Amino acid sequence: MFEGFILAGGKSSRMGADKYALEIGGESFLQRAIKTISKSCESVKVVLNQTQNIETDCKIVRDIYPYRGALGGIHAALKNCETKFAVILAVDLPFVTTEAIENLKNFALNSNKYLAFVPRQSDNRPQPLCTIYRAKYCLPTLEKLLNESDSASVRDFLDLVFPKYLEASKLSENENLLFNVNFPNDFNSLKIN
Repeated sequence: MFEGFILAGGKSSRMGADKYALEIGGESFLQRAIKTISKSCESVKVVLNQTQNIETDCKIVRDIYPYRGALGGIHAALKNCETKFAVILAVDLPFVTTEAIENLKNFALNSNKYLAFVPRQSDNRPQPLCTIYRAKYCLPTLEKLLNESDSASVRDFLDLVFPKYLEASKLSENENLLFNVNFPNDFNSLKIN
């Protein structure tokens, strides 16, 4: 019912190095994400861009719409999803826990009303890269958006699927749950909670 997708295909231009290879607590961000999500999903796939090559035991899927950022990664995940729900986790969210994913899954299982389940950060911004999507229902909307607009954002997509927004505090007590590592300073500030 749940298939996990690790989005690891970003250019990492702000970081200056591939984020999936960054290490915290002796394991790479990619290993950490796979470990977190694999306990909650029947299978896990890693989404990469067209040029990346990495070693992993997980199946790799590639962006179909190149150079479209996170939106292209979400599309590749939904297109390759073989279950009802696609669990999306960006590789640069190192504090997301299995517990948080399980709590997100429970919201998805207990509501037929929504097409996506999206946490909100403490600043009230949605975090669409730690989200559960109803794959077959969201995919046509996303493909239409990608075909009609070269500059569409993930937020544009969310506006079209009317998701259920959830406070991050309902998923985990960890206030850093959705801390996003984009810049070297972000990485240097990491502390394992």
